[in-house]
Amino acid sequence: MDTKVEIMNLKEKILQVLEMKKFTYADLASYLNISEHDLDYALEHNTLEIRTLELISKELRIPLYSFFRENFNGFDFEKEPYYNVNIWSKEEAKFTLELKALRQEVEQLRAELRQKDLLIDALEGQITKN
Repeated sequence: MDTKVEIMNLKEKILQVLEMKKFTYADLASYLNISEHDLDYALEHNTLEIRTLELISKELRIPLYSFFRENFNGFDFEKEPYYNVNIWSKEEAKFTLELKALRQEVEQLRAELRQKDLLIDALEGQITKN
């Protein structure tokens, strides 16, 4: 059985995270204070400085190590739970988006609840006046 592993290059990984985080490549270049062309060049020619990669990881809020991991075989996740997140897997991306949607839904429900609480308080106020 031939299992071919697709290895993403650094730019592909960055683009995937940008998409997940709803950022554009132009946003990232602007944050780094360099042109998109210069960022492209650095990524394509492997001349990106580690401090720039660190800035990218901070801006995207992902661990720096994640740019260098292709798989997590050999890690004891009980001892090293930090490495348990594989942000490049399709499942992880799907769960991240679902979690974000659920958080938004919870916020909407909280807002509705606050509105209903205000309405109840107003109605109680009218009842006590009568």
